[in-house]
Amino acid sequence: MKKIFAVIIAILLLNIFAGCVFRQKGDRDGDGLPDEREEEGWEVNVIYPDSKNITTYTVTSDPTKKDTDGDGLSDLEEFLYPGGATDPTKKDTDGDGLSDLEEKELGSDPRDWRGDIDVDGFLDYYEILYYEKHNISHEKIIQYLQTKDVDKDGVPDGYDIDPLRDLKIKIWIKNIIITSDMGDGDGNIELRINISTGNEWAVFPEGIPFLVTPVNKNESINFSYVFDLSDYGVPGNASHPLMIVVEDIDEGLEINLKDGIAGYDLVKVFSSNVSPPSPVYAKNINIFKDCGKYHEKGVDGEIWFEIIDASVGES
Repeated sequence: MKKIFAVIIAILLLNIFAGCVFRQKGDRDGDGLPDEREEEGWEVNVIYPDSKNITTYTVTSDPTKKDTDGDGLSDLEEFLYPGGATDPTKKDTDGDGLSDLEEKELGSDPRDWRGDIDVDGFLDYYEILYYEKHNISHEKIIQYLQTKDVDKDGVPDGYDIDPLRDLKIKIWIKNIIITSDMGDGDGNIELRINISTGNEWAVFPEGIPFLVTPVNKNESINFSYVFDLSDYGVPGNASHPLMIVVEDIDEGLEINLKDGIAGYDLVKVFSSNVSPPSPVYAKNINIFKDCGKYHEKGVDGEIWFEIIDASVGES
């Protein structure tokens, strides 16, 4: 009995020893990829950001580590990756901002930076850069890469000036003073202000034809209106038209045709470098750069207003 037990122990020890020897010589890290192959290496074909050309190079992996680069894919998985091997020494083979494991899980190609997971027209590489610039966490970015319209404004992210927000702008008219009698002769100006951002108009005063403004009096207006801007454009590059028109509404015999328009006169309260001076405020504004307080002075008076970013969304 003792002899049989000793034989069994010997056989078990021999198997264990033989297994260790084989593992040490053939596949020390047990990743399923022979040491010889890991040391010999393999070719990787990669297309890096902003390039259309394939870069081919040879890589080797560490035969003592199952996952040389620690990206969550074993060296064997990188060697046998569908469509062509990835780089076992880089967590992000193509350098697009997503690890090889993340690209595998998202269905993207870890060897080609030109992925667009949600097919929103915004390549994942540029989308990642955009969100990182706006301090979005990587976990949230992964979510956004699978969302075609992040801010839910109806515009796909790749065609949205600001994929994170529905763009809105508030125009606030604060004060005006008219120093010209505009040919009225009664010392009062029948005032109306029109504002437009291209698609819609806001009119002050609301509900009545005009506001009576004495000449040379600083009149407090306190009129504001929020415009829903068009979000279509290049991400990060905003340009929207803004027009402000101040009118003197001619009443009765107060007809002044010096501006060529019967029924009302344009009150020149805006400065202008063009000749002759423009009677209206007409400018392409960038919502990212041009918001702030403005004071304009023209030949007929002055106006104070503010441009405010009123956008709503993810940030």
